[in-house]
Amino acid sequence: MKNIRKTVIFAAIILLVHTAVPAIPALAAYTDTSVYKIETAKEFNSESEALKAAEQLKKDTGWKAEVKPSGKNGTTYVLTSEGVEGESRAKNLLLQFEKETGLKASYGPIGKKEPFSKAVSKEFAGEEKAKEWALQFEKETGLKATYTLAGNREAYVKVATGGIEGEDNTKAILDRFQKATGLKASYAPYGAGQAIVKIYSAEIADESKAKSLLVQFEKETALKGTIETVKKQQPKYKIATSSIQGETNAKNLLKQFEKELKVKGAYEAAGQPAQLYNVKSGYFNDEKSAKNAAGQIKKKTGLASSTEKVKGTRFWIVSMKSVDSQNLKKIDAFFKKKTWRYTAAKAGKKQTSFRIVSVPLSDQKKANDGIRFFKNKNIQASAQSTGSTTVSRFRIASAETAVQARINKGLEFFKKNGAAGTAGSTGKKVYSHYQLTTESVYEQNKVTQALNFFKETGIHAEAVKTGQYYSRYKLSSEALIGTEQLQQALGFFSKRNIPGKIEQTGEYGYRQYRVTTGRITSKADLDKGLNVFKKNNVSATYQTKTVSLFHISINEQFTGKDRADAAANRIKTNYGWPVNVVKVKNGPQITTTDYGITLSQMIDKQMKVSPQTDAPAYVSLSYINTANQTVTADLLNIRSSPLVTGGNIIGQLQKGDKVNIISQENGWAKIRMNWRNASRDEVEKYVNPENFTQDSSAYFQFLKLSQTARLNAAEVNAKILYNKGILTGKGQAFIDAARAYSINELYLISHSLLETGNGTSELAKGTMFNGKKVYNMYGVGAYDSNPLYYGAKYAYEQGWFTPEAAIMGGAKFIGEKYIHHPTYKQDTLYKMRWSPNALHQYATDVGWACKQVGRMYSLYTLLDQYTLYYDVPVYR
Repeated sequence: MKNIRKTVIFAAIILLVHTAVPAIPALAAYTDTSVYKIETAKEFNSESEALKAAEQLKKDTGWKAEVKPSGKNGTTYVLTSEGVEGESRAKNLLLQFEKETGLKASYGPIGKKEPFSKAVSKEFAGEEKAKEWALQFEKETGLKATYTLAGNREAYVKVATGGIEGEDNTKAILDRFQKATGLKASYAPYGAGQAIVKIYSAEIADESKAKSLLVQFEKETALKGTIETVKKQQPKYKIATSSIQGETNAKNLLKQFEKELKVKGAYEAAGQPAQLYNVKSGYFNDEKSAKNAAGQIKKKTGLASSTEKVKGTRFWIVSMKSVDSQNLKKIDAFFKKKTWRYTAAKAGKKQTSFRIVSVPLSDQKKANDGIRFFKNKNIQASAQSTGSTTVSRFRIASAETAVQARINKGLEFFKKNGAAGTAGSTGKKVYSHYQLTTESVYEQNKVTQALNFFKETGIHAEAVKTGQYYSRYKLSSEALIGTEQLQQALGFFSKRNIPGKIEQTGEYGYRQYRVTTGRITSKADLDKGLNVFKKNNVSATYQTKTVSLFHISINEQFTGKDRADAAANRIKTNYGWPVNVVKVKNGPQITTTDYGITLSQMIDKQMKVSPQTDAPAYVSLSYINTANQTVTADLLNIRSSPLVTGGNIIGQLQKGDKVNIISQENGWAKIRMNWRNASRDEVEKYVNPENFTQDSSAYFQFLKLSQTARLNAAEVNAKILYNKGILTGKGQAFIDAARAYSINELYLISHSLLETGNGTSELAKGTMFNGKKVYNMYGVGAYDSNPLYYGAKYAYEQGWFTPEAAIMGGAKFIGEKYIHHPTYKQDTLYKMRWSPNALHQYATDVGWACKQVGRMYSLYTLLDQYTLYYDVPVYR
């Protein structure tokens, strides 16, 4: 601060630097707010064409546009084809032309109207045939065809008999029917039929007994049979566990095992009985000590104990009975830790280990399930062979039969021999009767013939509708003018043995059409069009015409280069017009810096460092004696605004305090405060960037001082530095210095004008030091005690022997020490005043940044050619 005597960016109230402040993070890209317009070089061959295009542009985009003569002339062409046979061919040729060339065209008739005719076949049967012939017709004649229903539909029927006894008899009648009527027919089972079953005995344990019983079965029932093995002989296993501690545990686990697996079992002793001990502690001085010891034993070992007084003494002991060896070890370890004594006397033995054993099992899956059950309980188990096996079991199965008497006889046989059986279905049936059904017919004479046959044979029969219908159809060609092609259609009908004829439709049309293009504006497009006609063997001619050209002037303006480029691309994509983007007016380039905190958090930090303001304050008039300007209330809140809110209280007055009233408004007294602590509301007013509009001078606090404004030296010399002493005409020097050290030019100029008294100070005009004339344009090193001497001395040491060297060298100093400081990087007035951690702030005055911008703002209003770069903070 001592190196610059005065600057436009410093105020009287300066904060101390408490700690190093890192660079403010998260700088975003610039948003361009310059104004652009779009120019198109597209030329139109007529004013109407241009107007139509302009209207479409307005409709599509909403942009303003107008049509103007381009001042140029152009040649246009109109193509016309020769006559093309048939409207459909002319239409197809038109579509192909427009698709391949991208040009507009139309077609129209030539000559007089003539009658339309079409070829029509006689009726024939079957829709499938009609579909097939319509496809063949188009393929063979090149003409389209349609088929239509002729007359009423007739129902298809089948003649079906009642039940005919015996399959052989039915077959014989079917053969006679087909020979007598010429109709096809088939037969199928009739009625429910009789189920075919097998008779099974109950299970028989002895195979020899089963064989003996089978011989008897076949003899008594006249049914053949076989012996089937139902269950094969299998080894038996029992599940046995490893040792389980505690009889209660073994008993409970056995209950779970039997319940979950439905397998019986038992538990038995495992291993030798365990030795038990009676334990007595050493002496304790009183009952309380003994009971306390018993509690500790219970807590540490889990063993219950009792206390008793030793007879004839005042001492007490703790006793534990029937303690096994494992718990004795716990007692020993605990007593040693406590340095207590004890004695242990043998007290008999007790079985403590058991195992569970299941009943014998022949089901291997059940055995595996049992092992898995114990494994899930963390107990080892295995399946052990018992040395015995299960007995094989058999049954007798009869041959298939549907005779109920034999079925009953077989079941009775098994019942009386102690092997009561069942009849099992095979899924098969036998039938005694059959039904004859004819093919589907629609002719009534064939239906009558079939019914008469069955009537004469003595068999009941009836005609049944199938739900299908018989229809007759006609085939018709497309309508044409002339009969030459229709003769081919008649030939098609003749080949298929159906008569046909040519009929007039009663409609009239044109035999030939020609295709005519709109105006073609280039020779290349003309050649494309001629080529399409040539490929289709159609001759064409063209006419030429010279016309005045028109272009469209787009009057819409776009803010930002990105928006202008997007609009230009939209025109190129949608209309194919060549376009240029032209800048109309320079606008600010705006970027943002993320402060990484919320606005509320920022205000909280600032309030902790006592921000100051010299703004007036407000108190309620109800508690002021305006005659002598004294407070009448015991305590009176001082507010930063004439409102009652929680965030605007900045202090309090006591009864009898004097105030300096500036004015009165709506029940409030506006009082003078001099410098005071700012309220939260007042801090928010200056900290919140959203409180400043882009068109206000206060917005210059966000001006990026590390970015040049691209000024024009001639304009600066004429409008700012004219008649400014030594600085007159030095615009280019300031611009060069700004570019060299990345500093805003007007910041340097404003600083210099202030320091040099508009270029008239001795340091600026040049002063002698050590025999050399030196210049100092920013007051660098000019200490207040002797500014001329120290300013000249510093300029001499830096080699500033020309005005330009002083402008350039001073810019370097300002850039390194302030604008581009490696630690603080505070390159806007806002950043200098409001640091995100409330450290290294250039002033305590909340309005400091806004107060500094006036001079720079007024200088910018003098210029037309510049680009402003703003860096606006963003809070989360």
